[in-house]
Amino acid sequence: MKFSTISKITLILLAIEAASFLSWQFPVLGVLFWILVVGLTFGVALVRMDLGLGIVMAELVLGGKGYLFSLPVNSFDLSIRIGIFLAVFAAWLIQVIKARNFWGSQFNFRWLWLGFGGIVAWAILIGILRGNGLSPVFFDANAFLFLGLAPAFGKLRTRREFFSLITFIFAAIIVLAIKTGLTQGLFNHIPSTSLVNCYKWIRDTGVGEITYIIGRLYRVFFQSQVYGLLGFFLGIGLAIARPKQRWLSTIIAGLSVFVVIVSLSRSFWLGGGVALGLGFLAIVFWPAIRSNLGKIFLHSSIAFLIGFLLFFWVLNFPYLWGGGVKVGSLVRSRANIQTESAASSRKELLPVIDKAIFNHPILGSGFGAALTYKTKDPRVNQADTPGGVNYTTTAFELGYHAFAMQFGLPLFIAFLILLISILKKGLRLLRLENANGAIVGGLLLSLIAVFTLHLTTPYLNHPLGLGFILISLCAFAILDPRYAEK
Repeated sequence: MKFSTISKITLILLAIEAASFLSWQFPVLGVLFWILVVGLTFGVALVRMDLGLGIVMAELVLGGKGYLFSLPVNSFDLSIRIGIFLAVFAAWLIQVIKARNFWGSQFNFRWLWLGFGGIVAWAILIGILRGNGLSPVFFDANAFLFLGLAPAFGKLRTRREFFSLITFIFAAIIVLAIKTGLTQGLFNHIPSTSLVNCYKWIRDTGVGEITYIIGRLYRVFFQSQVYGLLGFFLGIGLAIARPKQRWLSTIIAGLSVFVVIVSLSRSFWLGGGVALGLGFLAIVFWPAIRSNLGKIFLHSSIAFLIGFLLFFWVLNFPYLWGGGVKVGSLVRSRANIQTESAASSRKELLPVIDKAIFNHPILGSGFGAALTYKTKDPRVNQADTPGGVNYTTTAFELGYHAFAMQFGLPLFIAFLILLISILKKGLRLLRLENANGAIVGGLLLSLIAVFTLHLTTPYLNHPLGLGFILISLCAFAILDPRYAEK
C-alpha cells in the first residue's frame, strides 16, 4: 500500500468521474465507457483477482446506486455496477473451472454465506407465493446477489492481495472526499441556477441528492459516504498496525471524517458514535488494546481535526470561519427530528410496519411486500395536505423492521445470529493479539457502525452495506495467523 500507487489509482478514478459527467451529457459515450470499463475489469480480474475486486470496491465507494455509466438494454438501463459484478464473477468462474477450488480462503465461512443465501431464497419464494409480483420481488432481492462475489473474495489468499484491495478503497475515499468537498463548496458559494448540470448529473447517476437547508447552505448527501465510516476505523487501525504508513492512513481517516460530517446523516453519526463508544470501552477493559491508547488517541484526534477543519473551510471558503455560515443552525436543523421530513416519515411508518410483522410472524411477507401509511413527509405530501396523504411503498427506512416483516421472525432471528457470528469471528481473531490486530479492530468497529445505522437507514439490503461484510470476512480469513499464507 504505497502512496505512489494510491496516487495513480486516484488519478484514474478522477478521470472516470470526469468521463461519467461527459457521458451524462453525451449518452453515446456512456455506452463506450461502459463497455471499456467492464471489458478491462474482466481482463484484469482474469489475471489478478485482487485488482478486479479492487475495482468492485472502488465503484461501491464512488458509485452510490451504481449508475456512473449505464448500458441501455431495451427499456432497462444496465448499471456499471452490474457490469463490473458480471465481469468479476465470470473471471472467477473461469478460474474455478480450471482450479476446481470453489471457496478458497473463505472455506471456513462457507456456512455463513450459505445461511445468508438460504434466508434470501426463502424471502424470494414467500414473496412469489404471496403474489407480491415478480418485479417488486426481484428489486428487493437483487441487491443480495452481490454476495455471490463471496467465493471470488476467497481467491485472495495473501496479505499482499488484501492490502492491494485496501489501496483501491483508500484511493476511492480520496476521490469521494474531493467530490464531496467540491460539490458542497460550489453549492454554498455559487448560485444554484448556475449548477443545474452538476445537480442533474449527481441525481441522474444515482450518486446522491443535494437539498436546500437554510441560508445559503445545501446538504450534499451521497449514499456512498457511508464508506467514510470504514475509512476512519480502518485508517486508524492501519496507522497503529503499519507505522511506516501511519500518516498516510491518518490523512485517509481525516478525509473520511470530513465525508461523514458533510453527509449530515444522523444515521451515519449514530452508527459512528456507537462504534466509537464501544471502541472506547474496549480500550478501557482490554489490556492488549490499552497498550496502544496513546497512538489511538493521537491519530484519532488528528483525523477529527483534519475532518472538522476541512468542513469549516468548505463552508466558509476561503476562510476557516467567519464566512457567514451558522454551523449551530445547521446542526439544530438536523437534530430536530420532530419536523425533519425523513425522521417524521419513519415515525409514521413504525406502527404500520409493526402490525405487518405480526400479520405473518412465522413465514414472513416475503420480498416485494408493500405497505400503505399516512405521511406528512413533504417529499410525498407535495400539496401540503394538513392530515397527510396515503403513501404506498416496498422500500422502508427501518431496516431491521423490514427484515422482520420479509423474513418472518424465526429467520429474522437467524439473520441476526449470522451478523453476530461475523462479529464473533473478528473478536476471536482479535484475541490472538497478532500484528494486524488493530486492522481487525478497525474492521470490527466499521461493521458495528453499519449494523447500527441499519436501524434507521437500510444498508444491509444494499451492495454498499454488504460490501462491509465482504471486505471484513476477506480480512478475517487472510489476517488469521493460523491461515497458511502461500
